Amino acid sequence: MLVFVAAPNYLSAASADLIISEIRPTKIKPEALLSVNIILDEILWLILNAARSLATERLNRDGLMKILPTGLGKDALLEAEVELKAYWDRTDPVDRGCTIEHNSKLSEFPLQAAFELMRAKCEVYSTLGDAEEDIEEEDRLQNQMMLASPGPPRASAVAPAALYITAMLEHILTNVAKVVARDSSKTTAHVQDIYVALCEDEAIYPLFKRMKGKNPAGPSLTPFARFWEIDDT
Repeated sequence: MLVFVAAPNYLSAASADLIISEIRPTKIKPEALLSVNIILDEILWLILNAARSLATERLNRDGLMKILPTGLGKDALLEAEVELKAYWDRTDPVDRGCTIEHNSKLSEFPLQAAFELMRAKCEVYSTLGDAEEDIEEEDRLQNQMMLASPGPPRASAVAPAALYITAMLEHILTNVAKVVARDSSKTTAHVQDIYVALCEDEAIYPLFKRMKGKNPAGPSLTPFARFWEIDDT
């Protein structure tokens, strides 16, 4: 089981306001911003839960393409590949070989620990957020991941995996934000507006309707969804 214990921070209020102001100046409410970040958090979890690996080819084939096999997923994957290529272009070729995972069992993948580390890395890598790097905390989370399983991912796989996933999340986020911005009558984006945008976006709705961040009791997203449990099965 996964229990969210802290508010995720992939998207800042300033970036959100900028993205959804495509048609007219619009402000996002704090609860709506939190809901968007929670959705991105859950997508990160779902990718890792499906892939059970930090290898980018697995994050691609067994991760994103399993949970979002739509045009949006494919476009997000293309963005991720561009970011990954740029990363390898500025990296020593020897280091690239060190990211290849050893043959560990899927059941040995330290999902919770990997999620916590990837969240911290993706928040910092996100160009739409304002999270600051905390090297000491990242080292702690990485050590936690290494000790959490007899077959943990290689440490050298962490950075490329985080960049890869961040590019996916940013592309998905930008697509949703553009749907929110379609309503030119809005000057403030509430939780309800985020919900409607996700329901109207055919590219992401098949995934969204299966997510735990959606409040089954009504047409809204709870800003406290980070306390909801996601079944790790």
